[in-house]
Amino acid sequence: MDDTLAAQYLRVSTERQEYSLRCQIARIATYALEHNFTVCQSYVDEAKSGLEIKHRKGLSQLLRDVVGGKQPYRAILVYDVSRWGRFQDPDEAAAYEFLCKAAGVQVHYCAEPFQNDGYLPHVILKSLKRVMAGEYSRELSEKVFAAQIRAARDGFWVGAASGYGLRRMLISADRIPTRQLEAGEWKSVSNERIKLIPGPEAEVHWVQEIYRMYIIDKRSMQDIADELNRLRVPNAQGRRWNAPGIRQIIINPKYMGTFVFNRRSYKLNSPRKNNPEAQWIIIPNAYPAIIDPPTFEAAQEIVRSRTRTLSNEQLLAGLRSILQAKGRLSGPLLRDMPNTAGKNVYTSRFGSLTRAFELAGYDSAEKLTILHRMQFQNVRTELMNCIVREFRGEVSIQTRGLYPRRNCLRLKNGTRVAVRTCSCRVNKYKGPTWVLPEVCWREDRMVTLLVALNVGNTSAEFLYVVPPIANRREVRLSRNHSWFNEGIRLNRLSSFCDSVRRILDQGKRPLGRGRTEKGWLSDEALAAVREATRRRWDVINKARSREKNGRSDIQLSTAQRSRIPQQT
Repeated sequence: MDDTLAAQYLRVSTERQEYSLRCQIARIATYALEHNFTVCQSYVDEAKSGLEIKHRKGLSQLLRDVVGGKQPYRAILVYDVSRWGRFQDPDEAAAYEFLCKAAGVQVHYCAEPFQNDGYLPHVILKSLKRVMAGEYSRELSEKVFAAQIRAARDGFWVGAASGYGLRRMLISADRIPTRQLEAGEWKSVSNERIKLIPGPEAEVHWVQEIYRMYIIDKRSMQDIADELNRLRVPNAQGRRWNAPGIRQIIINPKYMGTFVFNRRSYKLNSPRKNNPEAQWIIIPNAYPAIIDPPTFEAAQEIVRSRTRTLSNEQLLAGLRSILQAKGRLSGPLLRDMPNTAGKNVYTSRFGSLTRAFELAGYDSAEKLTILHRMQFQNVRTELMNCIVREFRGEVSIQTRGLYPRRNCLRLKNGTRVAVRTCSCRVNKYKGPTWVLPEVCWREDRMVTLLVALNVGNTSAEFLYVVPPIANRREVRLSRNHSWFNEGIRLNRLSSFCDSVRRILDQGKRPLGRGRTEKGWLSDEALAAVREATRRRWDVINKARSREKNGRSDIQLSTAQRSRIPQQT
């Protein structure tokens, strides 16, 4: 009897050591040998929580392959029910299993005492196991939270980054300070603890300066951020300051040595929520203070005095007063105006800044730009969906990071492809040219699908698959631009995957990486300009000398004479 082809799904997290990948593989191999299965493919989620499917690429890919119908196997082998997932809703685990069953692929739990055969007692036991798997996560969450509260009451730091002006000190089990933790470092022993200590003197100085400018100079948070940026003082991440970053320093009581824990909760990957003040754990004098309590309280009084809850009509009245005084409205103008709500307030109240400007009686000059940007995004989204439909099960849309700002295409082998649109602008002399915006985060490492739009920017004119593009400034592309010659033109979407593989096999360097900033010339170009200017002035000076002495051998036309600078 021939063996049935099967795939194995493996998941390991930091919960329990006995669920290691090696242990799961060994148990699945034994089960496959006993039941005449041959494992032909593996899906792995390593160091991933089983609470949700969002970050589990292995399980997501397995379901895509099964639903797409292109998989060669007819069974899926899993160690036990908890490895399939610790979903808080047992129906979610059942739904994913049903997708496989509907596609003719049976899920087998190799280490469970029951068979997944639909027999009523086995169905009841499997449902109970699903509930127990989710309950284990809930109990573990409660235990971890209780341990965090005990550590917080003892004055230890329970949190992520320390923040600007502070650092984390590692405390041993004997309560002896050992060393300072750098950014990205974590304690490795469970009974070690962390305390906050004052950071470098320069950062402590600027924290105190922020409070001084806010209390004594009566400056706004945005003014303080602008002043620090003017003085080239970086924030904790080495970047430019902004008003929210200044606000966090001003309102956070950790700068006066008080540790406040459990202000917000985020349990079992549920949405973050703000807890009532009665549930806060407040530990005064938990570590050395940078700001004395009277100064901190004075800053809070100013914050409360500047915080007002305005109605929609009052917000629009503020916009109308700015419009009457300045004659225009814009986001930067709102930021610079004192005692004015920020653009985030208008966006949350009215849906968008453009809509708020319209209600205030101002037809924003940015409205057309925003509509064009939305139009480009719609073309890009529709093209990506067409490619996914063309290569069902082989190409998917991957969202990078926490927010779906710049998604990309992902091939089955893990290759990511950036999709970048180029708007069309018609030049009087050169004809149509295409504007490629500056590269976004991490797109300079991906193979790129260039989408050149038509004259109306309503659809794609032509497509190219090119090596990664690392342009740090806006670039204008003509039809015969060299970057197009480095890529492969797509005459039909069916050749997309083959073109991506060919570009990867060529192994070309990223395009545009050697380009200088806009407005700057290389040393060779500057030398050539200087030499051309010197020769031009030599010719002009010789012509002047010959005209002055009446011995000119060169007959200059009227137009040529007009270009010769006149002596004063």
